[in-house]
Amino acid sequence: MNNYIDIVAFLILPIIGSAFIIYTCFEFLKKIDRNIYRPKIIYIIAFIVFNIVLFLTAISGSLLINTVGFTSGILIIGHFLYNDSKVYLLYYCVFSICFLFIDLLLTWLIPTIVMTKEVYFTSMAYLQIAMIFMIRMIEYIYIKLFTNFINRRKGKYISKRQSLSFLVIPTFSVIYIMTLVSVLQIYAGLQESILLVINIILVLILNIYVTHIFDVISKNNTLQNEVNLYHQQSELQHKYYDNLENKYKESRKLIHDIRNHLQSIEKLYEIKDAEKAKEYTNDIHLMLNELNQKYYTSNRVLNIILNDKFQIIRNSNIDLDCKIGEVNLDFMKEIDITTIFANLLDNSIESAKKVEDNSYIKFHVNKFNDFIVINIINSMKEKPTIKNSKIQSTKANHEGLGLENIRKTLEKYEGTIVIDYDNTNFKVNVVIPI
Repeated sequence: MNNYIDIVAFLILPIIGSAFIIYTCFEFLKKIDRNIYRPKIIYIIAFIVFNIVLFLTAISGSLLINTVGFTSGILIIGHFLYNDSKVYLLYYCVFSICFLFIDLLLTWLIPTIVMTKEVYFTSMAYLQIAMIFMIRMIEYIYIKLFTNFINRRKGKYISKRQSLSFLVIPTFSVIYIMTLVSVLQIYAGLQESILLVINIILVLILNIYVTHIFDVISKNNTLQNEVNLYHQQSELQHKYYDNLENKYKESRKLIHDIRNHLQSIEKLYEIKDAEKAKEYTNDIHLMLNELNQKYYTSNRVLNIILNDKFQIIRNSNIDLDCKIGEVNLDFMKEIDITTIFANLLDNSIESAKKVEDNSYIKFHVNKFNDFIVINIINSMKEKPTIKNSKIQSTKANHEGLGLENIRKTLEKYEGTIVIDYDNTNFKVNVVIPI
């Protein structure tokens, strides 16, 4: 009777566990950014070869050979099949070393806990089943957390809640398999051993499937966020060109009446009323100035944003101090420029509008050495609300995602944002390396 369980514990389950964890490693390599895409057959061959290599290194019983085999395999596969950037060799190396450390630690820790707590197993086979399944589940959790950590550093939208939520299924999986093993210790024939293997395979597939669902949800959240940003940019551009059209219509009216205006000024000079003639001329200059579309910067998108936001500021009777140097933003995507500048100015306008006296916004952008520096200081009526270490928006039905979107966008360019405030001023400093 025990022969069936021995076969499962010492032959079938190690192969299944190894294939499962290697598949998860391939998923890790695929999801942390890749710039290499080979035919699928090459990845299948690499998967099979890597499994054989790890099986042979495991048979050797040497920790050094196991370490070299696993680390070398991850580095080679990652570099030639997923991403050949040098920085990713570091990621792959750190991933491999941490993985092997966890494997070694669990291999020592689980038997120690079993002996210390006097957990009873009827044979070494059942202990082996429990160990392999628990080790693979914990390693699986490590791989997913490491993947999410790298993706967060790359500016991909993955919340901490999403990172931790998938732990529920692996935890229940361990409890379920441990309960099943406990029951099977009473009796386990051929049929029971087959059912155990089937259950383990189904549980592993379920974990992969649930992880896939979470990945899809995360991608949908990211895409929805990008769609909202594109809507924001589209609305700004629409308002910009609508404003241009209105100014064009006004300019046609002015040109149509310019002869009458000139005649009026001439008559004022004829009757020697120079003062009124001068006032009339100044009024004409003001009208012409209103029709001019200002060009604050050579970047088209940024110019659209600044014209729109500065018009809102002027209409809100907010004092504006604007200084923009010669900055080149060609290295940034247009949607990222919109995310950073539109959200920064929206937040400043929202805060400054609430101040009745001495309402102001200081907006300075310049280049210092190899950095673009953005400084915004605005008046503030009351200190912002902090929740979960994040500044909350005071807008109704608004989740305060503006600053979070800015942070995530800056991470793409290795930029930083520093926020400071006192009782009356809110300050934001953004630094972006060129």
